[in-house]
Amino acid sequence: MSSGEIYVFDDGPLSHFAEAGWLGLLEAYVDGNAALLPDTVHQELQQGVDSHAHLRQVLDAPWLKLEVLASLEDLTALSTFTSRLLGDDGKQNLGECGVLALAKTRGALAVIDDKFARRVAGDEGVRHVTTLGLLLQIVQSGNLSMEYASRVADRLLETEYRLPIGEGGFRAWAAINGQYDDEQEEEGRFSP
Repeated sequence: MSSGEIYVFDDGPLSHFAEAGWLGLLEAYVDGNAALLPDTVHQELQQGVDSHAHLRQVLDAPWLKLEVLASLEDLTALSTFTSRLLGDDGKQNLGECGVLALAKTRGALAVIDDKFARRVAGDEGVRHVTTLGLLLQIVQSGNLSMEYASRVADRLLETEYRLPIGEGGFRAWAAINGQYDDEQEEEGRFSP
């Protein structure tokens, strides 16, 4: 757990962790820290719950706090991101816009995988992490072994989550990104 961190989640990580049966891992990691769900993402999840029953777990998760983007500061930030990210249909990327706006106004960490949204986040000074990056943080915090994190990543791939790795590739991804080596593995880490 990262003490005092505020997380703002996009629908992709939440949906796929729920489908893979690992939503509880995210809950355990944030462990009392604020975990925010922008209303834009909440709407996307609600629209998909009839065809994807696992989304009900996300919508009912008591550790995720629904945040409505309503203040002038929130709406100004939302406008900034919609001007850069919103698709021609007026709906595509609306969730990502809400995530980035909320992360910006709350000084939070956006958990987001969309490559273009991450680029815009960087341009706008919004801290962000990908799903794999968050999974690596869980390993580095000592809350999950690399072996089990690799299993989680593989299970996310089975849900057809588009991640920049193949099956069995999480450990190599972590090493290539210079954030993990086998010597970091310690005894006593949580291994479900």
